Amino acid sequence: MTKTQRPYTEHDIAVWPDGGWAELGEVWDGHYHWKSDDYEIVREDDFDRLKALGLAENFGIP
Repeated sequence: MTKTQRPYTEHDIAVWPDGGWAELGEVWDGHYHWKSDDYEIVREDDFDRLKALGLAENFGIP
């Protein structure tokens, strides 16, 4: 199974167009019901994408 075929986990990251983010598990649990459903899902180990989104600092990525 390749990286793109594996299922998302609760530790993957939901990123909204406004720059807000949360762990996907929190979204699945309904903690962000008030936000739109147009978020991007970024795998927790996709450091390059997290950097590109300006979130590296939030995850301790150098």
